[in-house]
Amino acid sequence: MLGDGRLSLGGVPDGTFGLLVLDAFSSDAVPAHLLTREALALYARKLGPGGLLAFHLSNQYLSLVPVVAGAAAAEGLIGITRSGGVTAAEAEAGISPSAWVVLARQVGDFGALGHDARWRPLPREGRGWSDDASSLWSAFDLGDAIRR
Repeated sequence: MLGDGRLSLGGVPDGTFGLLVLDAFSSDAVPAHLLTREALALYARKLGPGGLLAFHLSNQYLSLVPVVAGAAAAEGLIGITRSGGVTAAEAEAGISPSAWVVLARQVGDFGALGHDARWRPLPREGRGWSDDASSLWSAFDLGDAIRR
């Protein structure tokens, strides 16, 4: 399906998917409208029973995990998160660490991921963004840039 992911999903019947993967956040242009509470409510409606939302949130300068955590809490979703580090050689080759969040309606929906020690519970804090209010400033994480 070609087009904006959120707009395209609007026409899909509710309960259609077992897994939705969002991977649009690694560039400098963050599509904030894909991370709002309203967007998460739409994604959740499109999931079937036991369905999962997976977000690849890797970004060089923004910490998007708390943004999704806030929106998920507002929508009554629970989550787990995993950040993958890189070795010194990988970093030297330009490979960046990755950040993932998986959301579900209930703990049992995570299946084997819920028992994998590399995944940790998503903090249930933060306000999250809405369609009316989002701020990239709230997500800036310049720690790595400053350390360079």
